[in-house]
Amino acid sequence: MGLSLVEVRNKGWQALIKELGYSGATKFILLCEMGRGDYVKERKKLFERTSVKDIVSEMKEEKIQR
Repeated sequence: MGLSLVEVRNKGWQALIKELGYSGATKFILLCEMGRGDYVKERKKLFERTSVKDIVSEMKEEKIQR
């Protein structure tokens, strides 16, 4: 039995980050996907209760775990 679509997406994202870093991986995805919705509204809602400090801490923790 193969990987689920969620697993493929997650492993693909991690591979992109490993090779390109967060910024490069994001740029790559933006090149490959058609935009939809309101990016600014979605991001504000997604991170409305999260500080920049929390995001940076989470990114550093992920990097340490790799």
